[in-house]
Amino acid sequence: MTREEVLAKMIEFAAMAFGKDAADIKEDTDIAAELGVKSSQRVAMAASIENDFDVMIPVARFGNFKTIGDLVDYVMDEM
Repeated sequence: MTREEVLAKMIEFAAMAFGKDAADIKEDTDIAAELGVKSSQRVAMAASIENDFDVMIPVARFGNFKTIGDLVDYVMDEM
């Protein structure tokens, strides 16, 4: 899977989990500042990532990812 494909999936997952329009989410979107910090939303996104990419993201670690691109980098490294 290419980085662009992973990014597209991350944007899709973020839009679903945070209730945002996917067109408004970019690689440099700041997760906490622009999407939200509710743990339930982060858990939902982490679950989508884990199910789709078979990559574990502990909820406590999710907060360490500043942008969508940071999450993409992590998933690419773990795949």
